Amino acid sequence: MQSLISAPTIGFDLTRMDGGAATAELLADLLPVRTAEWAALAERLPRESATRTVARSRAFAQADQRPSIRDLAGVDPGSAIAVLQNAPIGTLTGLLECVRADVLVPDRDDPDAGGGTPAPEAVVSMATDAVCATYLRELLAPRERRALASGWLAARRLLPERPTDLGPQHEAVRQLLRTVRTLRPEGLRALAEAADTMRAGSGDWATAMHSMTWAVHVSGRVRAAAAAQFRLVQAIDLGGVPVADRAAGVWNVLSGAVQAVLVRDLADADAVHELLDPTLTALGPGWLLDF
Repeated sequence: MQSLISAPTIGFDLTRMDGGAATAELLADLLPVRTAEWAALAERLPRESATRTVARSRAFAQADQRPSIRDLAGVDPGSAIAVLQNAPIGTLTGLLECVRADVLVPDRDDPDAGGGTPAPEAVVSMATDAVCATYLRELLAPRERRALASGWLAARRLLPERPTDLGPQHEAVRQLLRTVRTLRPEGLRALAEAADTMRAGSGDWATAMHSMTWAVHVSGRVRAAAAAQFRLVQAIDLGGVPVADRAAGVWNVLSGAVQAVLVRDLADADAVHELLDPTLTALGPGWLLDF
């Protein structure tokens, strides 16, 4: 099962999908909603309809048609590259379980909550249908997407607006996201070069990222870190980073930087620098002046 602690991996899948940025926005918007608000909302959501039920069945059928990394066995190298560029690591089923058991359970990690308070089934259906509508955007007809998204569109008007919680380092995270959203051609080229250098270098991105993710977990910043990764998917899309560059390492460069900034007050300094250096080299230090 996917979970919010694996948000960088979820983000890697989403940043290479046609509807990935919209899915990331939806997930980030769901995260700040509180347990009591989900309970109160359940009674005000639109009732289940035949149109929505049919659209949901169609969505699950279409999800099985999307190529994944599991399809690489026996594929010639030329075709494999194309599959790798766009194919998700996770599955729609895994993401929907993450929504049900993690995203919609804000008190999941509260030691006094006994594992958290599950959202009402009407809320779960509303949220998972909306995820299907965006995650499968290019595979569904417009009428199917509208039917699946209708519950969330109604719910969004009933919920209070809240800023995204990006943790104690929120100003630095927001500045990095702003920088990515407004990338210029030279910045795009520099990020691609930084990704190439990182792949060819002697550093250990995976080990440093594991260290950051552990710090996220022990510091209780899992939801803030997940929100930052989902907002990064949107920022990369708005910044115009080519999908091929995202798949070739730019996502890792920026996702690692976001994770490092989130826990730079707690994590191992060498690991923080390992993840920040590629982004600082590509984009300069202006977004992190106090580091």
